[in-house]
Amino acid sequence: MRYLAHLSALSFLCLFGSQHVDAMDAVHAGAGIPVGEAGSAGIASPRADPAGRCPGLAVEIVASSVNEHALACSAAAVTLRLLDRCNIGLKRLLRVEIMEEVRHPFSGPILGMFDTAQERVLIAREASVPALIKDTPYADLPLRDFYSSLVVHEIVHGVMRQNFRRKPTTHAAHEYPAYALQLESLPADVREAFLRSFDPAALRSNSLFSDTVLFFDPYFFAARAYHHYRAAPDVCAQLAGLLSDDVAFIAPPM
Repeated sequence: MRYLAHLSALSFLCLFGSQHVDAMDAVHAGAGIPVGEAGSAGIASPRADPAGRCPGLAVEIVASSVNEHALACSAAAVTLRLLDRCNIGLKRLLRVEIMEEVRHPFSGPILGMFDTAQERVLIAREASVPALIKDTPYADLPLRDFYSSLVVHEIVHGVMRQNFRRKPTTHAAHEYPAYALQLESLPADVREAFLRSFDPAALRSNSLFSDTVLFFDPYFFAARAYHHYRAAPDVCAQLAGLLSDDVAFIAPPM
C-alpha cells in the first residue's frame, strides 16, 4: 500500500517491553469536549526547570527546555481530559521523556514509543519530526499541532496500560484508542485536512480493524479508527471494551 518506505519511522512507534515488542504505533488523535477546545488547551505555566511534574497532573516530563516541558504538559492535560470523560485515568505517576532521538529496538529512528518495562513514554524532539514524516500525510499538517497529537498518542498508551483488565492480544487493539484520541485532539480544521487524504467510503467501511492494515497503511488505520470511534453511539463503551480486550470491531490475532 501507500508510503511503505516510511514504515520504519512511523508504523513502528511502539509499546516496547524488556522481552518483546508488544504493539506497533504509527501516529495521530474529543467527544464531549468540542474538538477545537481539546486541540488548543492552554499551555502549562513555564517552569524554572524543564524536568518535573506537570502542575496538577500525575505526569512527570523530562525535557531539554522549559518550552518543551510546557508543550508536553499541555498535551498531557488534553489526553487526561479526553480519557477522564470515560472515567479512565492514571493510577500512578507516568513519566514522559523527550529525547534527541528515539530508536525502535529492531529498526531505526521513530517518532515515539511506550516502554512497557519501565512504564515510560519516549518522544523524539519536535525538531527531528519533519524528517521522519516527510512525504507522508502528516507532513502537510502544522508541525506543532501534529507534534502535540503525537504526545497525546503515546500518553494514551500509558494510561490505557494502567487500566487494562485484560491485555489486548493484537496490535490493532492497542493502536485503535491511541490513534482515535490522537486525531480527536487535533484542531478540527487540521483533522479534517488529514481525513481528506482518504476515500470517505473507505473510512465508513465495516471491515474489522486488523494488524495487517495497521502494518501496511498506518495512516489509513488512524483515519478510520477516528471515524469509527466518533460514529459510535457510546464512545466510552468502545474504550471500556478495549480495556477488557472484548470488542467486536477488532480482528482476532492471526
